[in-house]
Amino acid sequence: MDTFRTYFKGLTKAERDALAKQVGTTAAYLWQIAYKQRRCNESMAIEIEKASQRAVTVEDLRPDVDWAYVRNSAQSIADSEIVDRAQASDDAQPPVGRGSAARHKKSSQ
Repeated sequence: MDTFRTYFKGLTKAERDALAKQVGTTAAYLWQIAYKQRRCNESMAIEIEKASQRAVTVEDLRPDVDWAYVRNSAQSIADSEIVDRAQASDDAQPPVGRGSAARHKKSSQ
């Protein structure tokens, strides 16, 4: 958390306001997080990491969360979705029924 406090204090007022807007809160709320008066939720921790370009990491903000597990789970899900989509595309079958040429031939008879 000290990493976030140092980072946040080093910003100008305009930069603090911009960061707050980017992560969906107020600068006052971020001050409370920096001074441990409030606990940063996980989704905001992710947004702060992204907005700070990893100058502050989720591990800095929420060391109590097993972020390695979260990252590995997300990667595992992404990998399985890629495999599932690839397998699904192999199973694609042409539509059943007559094509437009067959309908046209039948209607002209």
